[in-house]
Amino acid sequence: MAGVVVSEGFNFFIEMLTIKEYNDKVLGGWMGKCAGGILGAPIEGYKCFNEIPLSDELFETNFCNDDLDLQILWLDMVLKKGNKIRPSDFREHWKNHVDFPWNEYGIATRNIRVGLDHPDTGSHNNTYWNASMGSPIRSELWGMLCAGNPEKAAYFARMDSRLDHCGFSDDAEAYQAACEAIAFTMTDIPAILLEGLKYIDQDCLTYKMVKNVFSWYEKFGVEATKGRIKSAYGDADFTSAPMNVAFTVLSLLDSKGDFDKLIEALHYGHDSDCIVATAGSILGIVRGAAEIPALWKKRIGNELMVSPEITGIDCPKTITELTDLTCKAAQLFQGPHTVVDFSTEEKFTVENDTPFALFTKVLAFPDFEAEAKGAIAVHIENLSPSAKSFTFNISSPAFPTVQPAGVTIQEDASVVVNFEFTINEDFQPFASAVPYTVEVTMDELFKFEFERGLPYYGQWLMMGPFMRDDASLAPMHKQYPDHGLASMPSATYMNHDLQKPAEDFLAKVKTPWHTPAIFEQDFIAQVIQPAGLEVDLKKYFYGIGERTVYLSTEISSATALKKWLCIGTSNFVTVSLNGKTLHQNEQLKRRWPSTEIVELPLEQGTNTLLVRFDFINDDFKVSLGLKEHHDRHPHQTQWETELNFSLPQQVVEAYKELV
Repeated sequence: MAGVVVSEGFNFFIEMLTIKEYNDKVLGGWMGKCAGGILGAPIEGYKCFNEIPLSDELFETNFCNDDLDLQILWLDMVLKKGNKIRPSDFREHWKNHVDFPWNEYGIATRNIRVGLDHPDTGSHNNTYWNASMGSPIRSELWGMLCAGNPEKAAYFARMDSRLDHCGFSDDAEAYQAACEAIAFTMTDIPAILLEGLKYIDQDCLTYKMVKNVFSWYEKFGVEATKGRIKSAYGDADFTSAPMNVAFTVLSLLDSKGDFDKLIEALHYGHDSDCIVATAGSILGIVRGAAEIPALWKKRIGNELMVSPEITGIDCPKTITELTDLTCKAAQLFQGPHTVVDFSTEEKFTVENDTPFALFTKVLAFPDFEAEAKGAIAVHIENLSPSAKSFTFNISSPAFPTVQPAGVTIQEDASVVVNFEFTINEDFQPFASAVPYTVEVTMDELFKFEFERGLPYYGQWLMMGPFMRDDASLAPMHKQYPDHGLASMPSATYMNHDLQKPAEDFLAKVKTPWHTPAIFEQDFIAQVIQPAGLEVDLKKYFYGIGERTVYLSTEISSATALKKWLCIGTSNFVTVSLNGKTLHQNEQLKRRWPSTEIVELPLEQGTNTLLVRFDFINDDFKVSLGLKEHHDRHPHQTQWETELNFSLPQQVVEAYKELV
């Protein structure tokens, strides 16, 4: 091997790799990645430790896998855009070529569809899946492209992750990408894992977690460590990244560089393919394809399958072709820290004459209830070889045009321009987005327009709360009376009300709900406009305890069709559409975005939706969102952005006058 220097212990530092050696390591990394995907995909999601024996049968079925699909997507972007990829490039490539509806992928797609930019696409409305495995599994490409430059690898990995994640997953992808870049120059696995920590914040959870795994493994061994990982970082969502990344680190520590030993990571369950695939890719980079046992190569094969949800790009058909394309693109990312000698290769360049990069960041989402101001930051970077002048304005049917002063930006520099706006009082949104256009004029000659939007989650009429006492709780404890006076009820009665009363509290209402007269009843009624799919109803009433709350809205459809209603709640819920009860849950489950799923057969015209919540605990958070149908389970369909929840204008106006 060219230029190898032996350091203390078993660690090796590689000064320079020939293109052949680099290609071998990239191929080894992709082979290790594919091995994990093939092995783990069939049992992905089983949240238990297992003892599956290693056998040829485990390799008999090759599955498409998003772990690899999305890296092929980004490689296509790099081959077309070059090394100056920016957040807007990730957004546009996802928008044009990805149709994955699951979890954080679906949330990011919804955010993109309504007009948000990266990184809001990963953080907004993504409380449940923002720390999932969807981005740590995409780290390998950046490590390979930036071989020997972990800082640059971490930079692009973090940019990648923020498209559909925030927080832990960003740090985890950056960390893994740094490790993979380091793996081209070092061969000692523990040393690589520790060196990678230099490229993330010491105060972040990823850093502390890796250090914990090292400490636990040294003190207690593999069996106790995997249990401690489950205890410390376990999560109901099997794709939750902290525990799965921790299992990856443990599997690498315990493998001692042996592929057969590494596959024992399959026994950790959970997001099994991700655990084995990332560990396999790091070990594959370290050892290179030439050192991967022949039996493994036979098991893995060379065929590359890509999911049909990745559309409109030319996908490599084999692992070998993927390797060649990766090595070709890597020329664009080599710089002062290069460890690959590309001098014998035909130079690869990308003609990218994009004069600037732009993305928007929402500093303050407009509050449609409080009619508060919103704020948008426009980030613009000059990619031209000379200084350029820019002027901006933002226009929208929802708020007055804003025209700040122009700016001059030097070569390879960037500026941020902030805009404040107030939604017009008479603006009545019906879709899922409030549109706006960013107009940019460069050098007073060239005009560009960027269509963006702000999410809007519709209107609901909230009726209640309604409470009834539970007389069955009134008698005091016979042996140990609660109070001195027999006339008083029990302390339990004093602190609880009736759970899930049978009474229809709206039966007494003689007027249609969606008229101004609803505000004249003997209960509270108010119009609420949620700021996300999830809303904390506690914001709208005082007190805790058992109570019933109704939410009603309208869905207007040009044709008769079906949609899914996804409800997140930890309480009892009843759903009615156009006066017909469609769903009642009898078993309580923990709240997540799809605790209850209800098929909505919408009629042509206006449909009235009524959702009754019977709260028996003090978790008043609920989530309400529509998903497309297409005769598929809602997990396999995207979030709806064409239809929305709305109320008659006269009801909204009457409520404004009331408050």
